[in-house]
Amino acid sequence: MVNRAYCGRRQGGFTPESLYMQLETTRFGTVDVDSESIITFTQPILGFQEFRRYVLLPGPSESLTWLQSTESGELAFILVNPKKLMPDYTVELRSQELAEMAVTSAEELDVYTLVVVPDDQRKVRTNLRAPVLINTKHRLGKQTILEMSDYPIQYYLAQAQPDPGGSTREISNARSDS
Repeated sequence: MVNRAYCGRRQGGFTPESLYMQLETTRFGTVDVDSESIITFTQPILGFQEFRRYVLLPGPSESLTWLQSTESGELAFILVNPKKLMPDYTVELRSQELAEMAVTSAEELDVYTLVVVPDDQRKVRTNLRAPVLINTKHRLGKQTILEMSDYPIQYYLAQAQPDPGGSTREISNARSDS
């Protein structure tokens, strides 16, 4: 929920004289947000079509980031950079998607995947086939589906183990229907 009563201009941790607002969130309490840090999704996150505006917030560790909705204080996703899990992870985008994100190559985008954290910590997983793309320069985002990819839909983080070459692998018995 946006507390519009506190919207205004502020100096300090934000750009000089930038507009800011306070978000009331269930996870983080009241959060000051620079309006210039809001990311507008050109395509919504799957299953959350009514929410298109988010901000990135520091996560519980260096490799994790929160994606907090500015339209609902209850909605936040935990993101991971998939290269932390799989160093050779790449995203190939069609020219239409590059144009939609206002870039000429996927390397210009920050790439994350959504992390699912159920009660059973052994089932913490991410979908490597549906990354979240963010253009921080133009403050655009979208979730895309890598249809021609062999990346797993459910990549179990607790079962990811480094191989001797230093990369990670998915345990072969991870099921996609759990």
